[in-house]
Amino acid sequence: MMKAIILAAGSGTRLGHYTKEIPKALVDINGKSIIERQIELFKKNGITEIFVVRGYKKEKFCLEGITFIDNEDFANTNQLASLVLAQNRISGNALILYGDLLFEQSILDQILMSNSDISVTIDLKWKEHCYENRNNQFPAMAEIENDKVVHISENKSLIRKKLCGEFFGIIKLSSEGSKILTDIIEKAKHNKGKFHDSDSFVMGKIPDIIEEIIELGFVVKPIFVNGKWFEVDTILDLEKAKTMFQ
Repeated sequence: MMKAIILAAGSGTRLGHYTKEIPKALVDINGKSIIERQIELFKKNGITEIFVVRGYKKEKFCLEGITFIDNEDFANTNQLASLVLAQNRISGNALILYGDLLFEQSILDQILMSNSDISVTIDLKWKEHCYENRNNQFPAMAEIENDKVVHISENKSLIRKKLCGEFFGIIKLSSEGSKILTDIIEKAKHNKGKFHDSDSFVMGKIPDIIEEIIELGFVVKPIFVNGKWFEVDTILDLEKAKTMFQ
């Protein structure tokens, strides 16, 4: 059985008035929220054990059959702090993903086909995406060598001449992969200083823990996906998402 852990504690300030009263994951895309679309797709594919880490406006989440995990300190932490709160739920075959992602069935099909212990979604067509008006935020880029992710970073200056693709926020784990990740989280969460691209572990993002996995010598495999997906960060993103996903 596969389970899904959705990180949805953030406030989504770049979406302006759209997130004044609701969390980003609940923003409407043509009649359904982002997270409702994720959950509907998961359940359609037999993924019914779903955990949502919530924080900002947590009381607005009214989703049936979902186990909620609360990040009460969401305003002062980031994705890895939410991941720590879900740490004891990471076991067996699992997906870990952002709560602001939209993706179609074909993307999920490609993810579920991966047999690796630890694999991450990579889009090699990243240059076709437009990253203007994103407050100078560069996407998390993964360097690929010998069919392995050898480096991942949001730091634009670190992108080299190797094969590169955009990591767009989904990790797939086998039972062994889940054990590897939880062991690494247990050790890394005590880190007090800078943690890869982030100022600290609690302010860390998912690419930081992936980089930690790589640096510790574990294999992270790329899942090269083709299809329709989108991460909603800004008002312009939201407008585009509404044209892509009906």
